[in-house]
Amino acid sequence: MHVPLIVGAGNCDRALEDAEALLLAYRTDDGLRYLDYQPVSDPDHLVPDDLAVTILINSRVASRAFKAVQDRSREVVLADLPRVPLEQTDSGQRQRVADVVTQVAQWPGFAASVATKVLHKKRHALIPILDNQAIFGAYMSPSWPGRRSSTDSVKSPSRIREAIDWIFTDLTRPENVTTWARLAEIEPTRSRIQLFDMVWWSYFRRVEPIPSTSSRPLERE
Repeated sequence: MHVPLIVGAGNCDRALEDAEALLLAYRTDDGLRYLDYQPVSDPDHLVPDDLAVTILINSRVASRAFKAVQDRSREVVLADLPRVPLEQTDSGQRQRVADVVTQVAQWPGFAASVATKVLHKKRHALIPILDNQAIFGAYMSPSWPGRRSSTDSVKSPSRIREAIDWIFTDLTRPENVTTWARLAEIEPTRSRIQLFDMVWWSYFRRVEPIPSTSSRPLERE
C-alpha cells in the first residue's frame, strides 16, 4: 500500500501520494553523496573545510564564504544547540536553532541555504536544509507550482524561524505517523529531517524539473 506524506504545516498543504517511491527516487541524486559523507571536522566547530561537501547540493560557495568561516567561526557556539532531533524540540529550542542559522546566514557569502547546508552536517537530526528554491520558493509558497520557485536568498530571522516551525509541524503531525515509520524502515539510518528532505526534494524536482538546457539535471539551487 502506498503511503502519502502530508506537507505544508497546515498553511498550504500538499499530499505527496507515494512517499516511498519519492524516497527511493532520491537514491539517484547527488544529494545522497552529501547525506552519506561523514565529516572529519569537529561537530561542535565550523571550519572552512566544512564548505566542501555542500558543493554536492550546489550551494554556490565562493571565496567570501571560506574567508567568513575563517574569520568568524568562533562566534558560533554549536555545543549549546539542543541534543535532540528537531521533532522533539520545544519552541525555545527551535528558536536557538533559528538563531544559529540566522547568525551564520548573515556572514559574507552566506544566506539561509548555504548556512543550513553547512550546519546540517553538524547536526543532521536537528538542522534542516533550507534550500532557496525547494523550501522557501516551493514548499512554503502557496503560488507554487503555478509560479516557478523563487531563487531569492533568505536572511530574515523571522522567515528562517518560520521555515523551521513548518518542517517541525510536518515531522510531528498525526497524519504522518504511519508514513514516517514506513520511510524509516526503508532508510533506517536517516534522521526524520533527512527523510523529509529526500521525499520533498524528489517531489519538487518531479514537479519542477531543471530546464532541459541545463547539463546538471538534479542539483540544487
